[in-house]
Amino acid sequence: MHARDALIPSPDRLSAEMNCFLWVLRSLRDLRLEEVSIGIDSQRLVGAIQNPIRWPRYRCLLRQIATLCSGFAVIAFEVESRGSNKMATKIAKSVLRDGRLQSYLALGGPSWLHDLIQTEVAFVDS
Repeated sequence: MHARDALIPSPDRLSAEMNCFLWVLRSLRDLRLEEVSIGIDSQRLVGAIQNPIRWPRYRCLLRQIATLCSGFAVIAFEVESRGSNKMATKIAKSVLRDGRLQSYLALGGPSWLHDLIQTEVAFVDS
């Protein structure tokens, strides 16, 4: 599911985060999910979504986010630490580092990912 769009340039970090969040919302909508809880590692992004009037520079992106959010029966946001999802971070870094624009997870993923999954499963089970 992660390989739907190529990377697009953004003028700053917050607009890049908003574009990523729009991608997430569109993906969840396309998967026909109605109740979602989304973990976000950016307090600024959550603040902008919850109080868009304080972020006039991003009015267009925030309007798109609000429109998509209104399509879900239930939507919740949680601010999480950046380190709370090591797997997604490592996948994203490998995509950027290796220039992967096609999904390699659909092919089973690299061995380091399998090792990381096993480590996290063992940690959760203990």
